[in-house]
Amino acid sequence: MCVLAGAGTGKTRAITHRIAYAVHSGTHQPQRMLALTFTARAAGELRTRLRGLGVQGVQARTFHSAALRQLHYFWPQAVGGAAPEVSTSKAPLVAEAASRLRLRFDRTTLRDLAAEIEWAKVNLLTPQSYAATAGAARREPPGVDLTGMARLLEAYDEVKQARGVIDFEDVLLLTVAILADRDDIARAVRGQYRHFVVDEYQDVNLLQQRLLDLWLGERQDVTVVGDPAQTIYSFTGASARHLLEFPRRHTGAKVVRLV
Repeated sequence: MCVLAGAGTGKTRAITHRIAYAVHSGTHQPQRMLALTFTARAAGELRTRLRGLGVQGVQARTFHSAALRQLHYFWPQAVGGAAPEVSTSKAPLVAEAASRLRLRFDRTTLRDLAAEIEWAKVNLLTPQSYAATAGAARREPPGVDLTGMARLLEAYDEVKQARGVIDFEDVLLLTVAILADRDDIARAVRGQYRHFVVDEYQDVNLLQQRLLDLWLGERQDVTVVGDPAQTIYSFTGASARHLLEFPRRHTGAKVVRLV
């Protein structure tokens, strides 16, 4: 189901009541449901509203929180040992990567370069594929040309590996890789979560969509809610096209408009 909802039409109310009805009617088991959104605050709001509707046991998480939980749980089985530590900031890693290339940038430029790295990663680009795609998208990274940015991406990955850390996008990328490579782990996750709800779906990016597809597998039990006019993360790669093209990707999907 795809719910297209304008501002002030009650998106969160609609999906929390839908979840509550599914649980109270016995259609869905709460522990088999995963509600996804984009900020910890929004996830907390979902949990608070569900408690107010008498619903316990439904997981309401951000994409990163849900993925990180799975990464920690399955890493020993998939890779061995403990999962790498997640770096809280890209800027020091970007600065070290730039230093390896004999480049120096001020703090503002480092922040903007970190944002460009995030854009590249959520669009599933590698140092080898970055320049062509970024050129087509008319990207203009600060302080370097597209080839230089590709080299910086490569150096950034080397710095992370040397330090034994990952960044927030790696949490999603590594979870995607494990689910894609290990059918047994993918089956375990799909056995745990059978019903998915995504709030603010207009803010999903290509990497998050890939992860959602792997969580779903061949199933169709997913409800998305969003407003294509309210995309606020387009600078990091979010695109309302995932919301608008949902009925085309999911044959037989019902579309509801809240106006």
